[in-house]
Amino acid sequence: MNQNGKPKFAMYWAASCGGCEIAVLNTGEKILDVDANFDVVFWPVAMDAKYKDVEAMPDKSILLTLFNGGIRNSENEEIAHLLRRKSQILVAFGSCANEGCIPGLANLSSPTEIFDAAYNSLSTENPSGLRPQYEFDMPEGRIHIPVFYPVLRTLDQVVDVDYYMPGCPPESHQIAAVIDLGDPGVTRQSRITSSGVGDRCIRINGL
Repeated sequence: MNQNGKPKFAMYWAASCGGCEIAVLNTGEKILDVDANFDVVFWPVAMDAKYKDVEAMPDKSILLTLFNGGIRNSENEEIAHLLRRKSQILVAFGSCANEGCIPGLANLSSPTEIFDAAYNSLSTENPSGLRPQYEFDMPEGRIHIPVFYPVLRTLDQVVDVDYYMPGCPPESHQIAAVIDLGDPGVTRQSRITSSGVGDRCIRINGL
């Protein structure tokens, strides 16, 4: 909880198309309940948020984090560990975080084949054959970009996950019910349960 009594909420977009973020907006006016029920402390697609601000928060200070997308690079993995440490409830949100979905199909190809398709195909104008460099010296200093991993991993292959919400993207009515978890008049235990031992899929009021 913060000083205004609201539980904290976070959402992160890793290796995915962004449809899960749109699905949250597709809850319509219900999106206003996010602000009403939660203190939104980290949601890069919707607010100016810095990793250092999350790092400064006490561990377990975020009640609910919706993490969408798989783990494709070193930045995705770093933020997965950070949000796991800071969150009481970490939800693998959407099919990409759950089982890889479309980004996971890239596991059928090697990184070299993926980069060939991206930087060397007929539709790409790249006469010098440039490829990403993870470190590069500039006049201002050395810059770094995230390291591209050989395979995409699901969220629970990197950190412990509390609940799974499948769907590409998840259904808006299920998202709306999750938003209600921040309502002080609704207890988490009465609204969110496990669908079976070991699999912990979200079932909300039987949905």
